[in-house]
Amino acid sequence: MPISSYSDGELLSAIQHDDEKAFAELFERYWKQVHAMTYAMVRSMEATQEIVQNIFITLWDNRATLSISHLPSYLQVATKNCVLNYIDSRLDKRQGDCKQYIAQRAHFDHDIKVNDLIEALECEMNELPEKPKNIFRLHELEGLSIADITRSLSSLKRLFNIIPHNQQKG
Repeated sequence: MPISSYSDGELLSAIQHDDEKAFAELFERYWKQVHAMTYAMVRSMEATQEIVQNIFITLWDNRATLSISHLPSYLQVATKNCVLNYIDSRLDKRQGDCKQYIAQRAHFDHDIKVNDLIEALECEMNELPEKPKNIFRLHELEGLSIADITRSLSSLKRLFNIIPHNQQKG
């Protein structure tokens, strides 16, 4: 009897005994249906081809242990599961991409905010009188303590007090 006249059950039985011709016949019978189901779910020819290939490779690889009573139902469930796994892997990748984008964006936003703050600070500092501006710069930007600033300003004040006296004496 030609292999093309085998029932699905006979093909599966032959496949369990490593009959590659039976597997080729099974593939020819069902690959278009599996392909159409897969493409309807993923809408990507590349993904469809990969999923269909994986379904039939898995069927061949597990031929000795599979117990299939209705091949079309088995292929429908296998297709649905493979598509769900594919979608899940794509979602995981997209989620990772989104997290990376958000982290990069947050860093970029932070840099912009810092630059905006520095610009605003410089504008406001330019509005201050000279002494408060110097005190602010020394304390906030250079990190000097108030005590160090006071000592520094006292020394400068004494220095400025000495200079006019020397100019008057000369």
